[in-house]
Amino acid sequence: MHRTSQATWLAAGLVTLTAVLAQSAPTSPTTSTPPATPPLAAVLAAFAGFDLDRDGRPEIRTLELLHEAGRPGTPSAPLVLVIVEARLLAAGPASAPLRERLLRFAADLVAEGHRAAVVAAAVHTGPDHQDGRTLLALRRLLQAVHRDSPPLAHLVLVGHFPDALLVRTCNWRRNEPLELPGPDGVPVKVEPKTTNVRCVPEFVAHRCDVVLGDLDGGWEQVYVPGPSVLPAVTAVYGDSVPDPGGRCVALHTGELRVTDVFHVRDGAATLDREAFAVALDPADRDHECSPTDRTLGNPLAQPEVAISRLDARGVAWSPEPAALDADGRPRRMPLGAGDARQDVGWRPDPALELRLYAEYFDRNHAYRTAPLPAAHDKPASAAHGLGSGFGVLRAAKPAWREFAEPGYDQAGATDLLALAAWQQRPAVLRTLRAHSDPFGAEFARTDVNALERLLCGPPWRWRRDGDALVPSLQANGGGRADFWYYRSLHENRALPPWPYLLLHTGCEALSPPGACELPFDDPAYGRFAHAESILFFTPCLVMVGRAKVFYDEPRGFAEALAAGAAFGEAWRRYFAIEAAATNWDEVGGDIGRKRACFWSVAGDGTLRLR
Repeated sequence: MHRTSQATWLAAGLVTLTAVLAQSAPTSPTTSTPPATPPLAAVLAAFAGFDLDRDGRPEIRTLELLHEAGRPGTPSAPLVLVIVEARLLAAGPASAPLRERLLRFAADLVAEGHRAAVVAAAVHTGPDHQDGRTLLALRRLLQAVHRDSPPLAHLVLVGHFPDALLVRTCNWRRNEPLELPGPDGVPVKVEPKTTNVRCVPEFVAHRCDVVLGDLDGGWEQVYVPGPSVLPAVTAVYGDSVPDPGGRCVALHTGELRVTDVFHVRDGAATLDREAFAVALDPADRDHECSPTDRTLGNPLAQPEVAISRLDARGVAWSPEPAALDADGRPRRMPLGAGDARQDVGWRPDPALELRLYAEYFDRNHAYRTAPLPAAHDKPASAAHGLGSGFGVLRAAKPAWREFAEPGYDQAGATDLLALAAWQQRPAVLRTLRAHSDPFGAEFARTDVNALERLLCGPPWRWRRDGDALVPSLQANGGGRADFWYYRSLHENRALPPWPYLLLHTGCEALSPPGACELPFDDPAYGRFAHAESILFFTPCLVMVGRAKVFYDEPRGFAEALAAGAAFGEAWRRYFAIEAAATNWDEVGGDIGRKRACFWSVAGDGTLRLR
């Protein structure tokens, strides 16, 4: 149990707001000539009220330049653009702590050699469901900033902004046992030695930030506002698949209904029902790629800007007041006659949301400015059901190559008690490896009573017990690390306040719940999200993770960190490594060669190992 005062620990790294303003204020002009309109301010003015499709409903409603820091026009000082959701700054005095921390964040970026600009933005909400179009409008803004203020290196989104939802159709040759209808409708058994071609659209990234980061690609051409129907076909031609396709011996058709997606089509498959044939065109592909990116060994969109997101909206939910005592702690809540509820009611908590941002930026500042204790300069891996990542992390620093301190490579049957003990060990770089989904990760069955004793306080979850709801983590006994597990650790201060960076290889760890069905402004979009629960309820500062069920991890990631790259830069490097392949077999074949698109960054992507 750690009850180290976070405020005390952070004090060594904090500076006053007065010092921040003095550090980042522009130099007074040396002549009486009125200064020219700042290029960034001019760009923002041009994009306020920007209506990409000219339907009278602007995708970008307002833009306000809050602060610029650093020396504009200095080629050696790359620009970090921080776009904060205007809603967060419109809460009167309650918004002041966030505003102050954003100014301090900008000063920290300048101290590390960047230019920084903080911009408040309000974007389209309400009907229609057009998250992708709003992102394309923001992308237009980034293109303009990149032209007028090069080089734009990082975009950090603070608050709730839309995500890009990626669908991909690939003419995927497979060998598997099948039973598909023949020309007469009678099922035909297909042996595994017979190659079929599967041209089936699927959701491949519930968050795909390469759409924002790739400034010269053809993403506007592959946007599908919908509602639309994307056809699907699985075809068998005989012993092999002819390059142009033709008449089939068996085939199956279907469809995927989509709204507001980016559709990456790699190979065309045209169905002729009357002839019972499917024509194939493998060259009809890579339409989202720029002309330059199409010439790469593995044509793959390359992000020019590193994108990262800080979004506490989905985890800033609190239980109904009746479930809390006078001190705001969970309590036993009696139920009236006929009340069949199994859980308390949860509701959005704007005050908690602002507090989570303040806590995040405090530990971000401490990490950047306070010396890293030698005891914290370690890697740590926790795994369950998947292999250890300890060897991967040791490549991030030469001094770690022989590191093997007990307790830092937690593998095997890792339960939530072992996970919490691992999280209590000081380490600056961590990896989590467990089967996951948008809401959490699966670890081993756990002694709930021991877990609740570890908290030294009431859990922030309830279960039915007779005529009352009582605080309990009983539902986490199967080993589920989710919103309620992390919220319970956070509220009871069960983890020490030692900031760390994270590589998460669990499937869909960065997938926002509801991404396939809901617009981003729906209250249920992103609610109780896995990644954000880790980011805001533990001392995590940044994490890279996948937004799809797949098997890869970003190649060269630890090596990029060892070379001094920031997390966002290491994310970009994965795309470059994959694109440089001379053979698609190096990158997972047809179905895997665009797997870098599955990965994004939550937190502050400008951070690097100290």
